[in-house]
Amino acid sequence: MLIRFSNSIKLVEMSDAAYFYTKDKITFLVTRSTGKRYPVDYPLDKLEGMLDTSVFFRINRQFIVNVNAIKEMHPYSKSRVKVELDPSIDLETIVSTERSAEFKKWLVGEQV
Repeated sequence: MLIRFSNSIKLVEMSDAAYFYTKDKITFLVTRSTGKRYPVDYPLDKLEGMLDTSVFFRINRQFIVNVNAIKEMHPYSKSRVKVELDPSIDLETIVSTERSAEFKKWLVGEQV
C-alpha cells in the first residue's frame, strides 16, 4: 500500500500492517515492524474489501486487525472479546457483539 505523508510516499507491505483504525474521521495504518502510524487514503469500509480476509478481520467499527498483531485475548461482557494488540494502542479494542462469533471462527481458520 502506498502511503502519502509530508512530502514523501512510502510503500508498506501488507504483511507489515498490524492494524488499521479510525480516529477523528482519519484512517491510520500501524506497522508491526516499527509501530509507526501512517494516515491512509481509504476508509475502513473500503479497506475491508481490499485486504486478505484470512489475515485481516474487522473487529468493530473502528478497527481492522491482522491476526499476527493479536498479542492476547480476554473474555469481555456479553460474549465479547477484548483484544490486546502488538504494537499496543490506547484505544478500546473490543470485538463487537455482532462480530464475536465470526471472529472466533476466523481465528481458527474457518470461512466467515
